[in-house]
Amino acid sequence: MQLVSRLLLRLMLVGMVAISLSLVLTLLAAQRDIADEVDSSQRIGPLIAAISQLNSSGPLGAHVAAIDALNEGGTLRHFRVALLDAEGRRLTQPPAVAADAGFLSRWLVRDLDLQTTTLPVLRPDGQRLSLVLEPNPRSESGEAITGALLQFVLFGAVAVALIIALWFSVRQALAPLAGILAAIDRLEKGDYAVRIGRSHTRELDQIGGALNHLAQVLTAQIAAQRELLHRLQDVQEDERRKLAHELHDEFGQLLTAIQVDASYLLRQSAGQPSLEACAQAMYENSSAILAQLRGLLAQLRPYGLQGGEEHEIALAQALHDLVSQRRARDDAALDCRLDVALGDAAVPQRLAVAVYRIVQEALTNAMRHAQASRVQISVTADEAGSWLELSVTDNGRGLDAARVGNGGIGLAGIRERVLANRGELRLDSAQPSGLALVARFPLSEAPLPALAA
Repeated sequence: MQLVSRLLLRLMLVGMVAISLSLVLTLLAAQRDIADEVDSSQRIGPLIAAISQLNSSGPLGAHVAAIDALNEGGTLRHFRVALLDAEGRRLTQPPAVAADAGFLSRWLVRDLDLQTTTLPVLRPDGQRLSLVLEPNPRSESGEAITGALLQFVLFGAVAVALIIALWFSVRQALAPLAGILAAIDRLEKGDYAVRIGRSHTRELDQIGGALNHLAQVLTAQIAAQRELLHRLQDVQEDERRKLAHELHDEFGQLLTAIQVDASYLLRQSAGQPSLEACAQAMYENSSAILAQLRGLLAQLRPYGLQGGEEHEIALAQALHDLVSQRRARDDAALDCRLDVALGDAAVPQRLAVAVYRIVQEALTNAMRHAQASRVQISVTADEAGSWLELSVTDNGRGLDAARVGNGGIGLAGIRERVLANRGELRLDSAQPSGLALVARFPLSEAPLPALAA
């Protein structure tokens, strides 16, 4: 059902209930007014009887008391009866000032021309009296004020009921928005597995369906992107492996042959200083080139990650070799600490290579571009073996220096490897200076815990 239709139906229902209640209250008020009118009309007879008895020989005081009783009983509507003597003195009680005759009552009758009607009465004893009918709009004004107040209360109650019904209906109809907003928040955080259930509102179902479709499309695109990144990285690793084999088979053999020849020349040039020095230089240069070649081969295809190994020793050994090579080649004084604690967690070969390459790139950034003197590397897995966390912290120039130092390519490669392995990456400033790189990868289908802020 559409949201507008639902709201209109509920408002119509509340309106009908409110109108029915107003009709009932109005009819009850009318019934009370009719009862008052009937009661007043029934008092006309006793009033006529009391007036007719003024011509009898009964005591005048009893007639005055009867008329006062009719006036004070409140049963006469629209008028009062007064009895005056021949000198115009009032024999009946004057009308009392009503306590409830407030501003509204006075305002309603302010412009009325209240004229009295006088009837002469001759007593059997010859006393002349005057019977005066005085208009009394009090009952009409009270009735009008009561009706107006009743209408005001009814309209106010209807308005309040409609407002409450509208608020409740809108709140109930838009309650699924909380789930939609939560799903959007999860989509923003990269959780594309979220799905929005159906509600009873067509517009919200359309929004939820669109978001579900968007999540499915994003999931498919992310999966395709990860597969593409996997293929690219597999191609890179394959090219590195081929290059390492070529260097090892071709250049390694040639350099070994040059070393053998230089060693032979050294033995044969004994006693010939110039030739011996040349042979010694040839031997040392070939040894240096061969050492650099071994280091390059270790970077291209690190030991422990060359086959299908998926255990802690392969990744730990490769990382230890990487740290040792960087110390020896770049800066022996670098304080680089490595902590690998994977327990019984099984690390897939692709993920092991990705972690190795990320550490390799992070060390390059820290040593060459951030000018760090201390690097802390930590690779850990949880006890259940469901996720792996990599942390690289240095005391260099910080995030901007690391990003600018490598033109952004190194960090882009790190992000690609994290994305390809369904991981999460966070880059923060270390204290008091430097960069903290934290990447977390799933080792199972269980969702990753959120990275600490």
